[in-house]
Amino acid sequence: MKKENLGKRYGIGFSYIAMALIVFVLFWGLSLTGIGAFTGIYGAFKLIFPLIVAISIATGIGFDHSGASALAGAVGYLVFGASFSVLIDPKIPFLVTTPIKLFGSMGSDQFFFILCGLMMGIVAGSLYNKFYNIKLPEWLAFFGGRRFVPIITSIVALFIGSFIANVIIPHL
Repeated sequence: MKKENLGKRYGIGFSYIAMALIVFVLFWGLSLTGIGAFTGIYGAFKLIFPLIVAISIATGIGFDHSGASALAGAVGYLVFGASFSVLIDPKIPFLVTTPIKLFGSMGSDQFFFILCGLMMGIVAGSLYNKFYNIKLPEWLAFFGGRRFVPIITSIVALFIGSFIANVIIPHL
């Protein structure tokens, strides 16, 4: 893969993130007015931002910027978050809008989950480029091609979430 092509793919993914950041800053400014609705929208958008990062990076890296790569990014981040949060604290179910206290301050937690969204977007986009035209046996042919990508992404995300929760986080 040429460097120009890779730069263009990342540029498309980061353009989605830039638009989301513009909306994010807009609602942050409106939340400072003290109106409760804007504060709630800002809080929800802040917690959903890693999912937006995963979707946009997977779409940008994907071979033809298909919706299947975006779906794979979303599924990958949600499965990663579910497996990660269950192993960190089994009493708290994973919801996209539920903050997980991990490092003590919400700012560092938010940064960690944005990095995880970036990682899952890269994984989903790479898996899309590898498996978007896979041929399965006739009895599994329905799940071949682009439909296979979210399935394999969820399996990989399950292992990545389990690895980070069990190996990396205890040693921090």
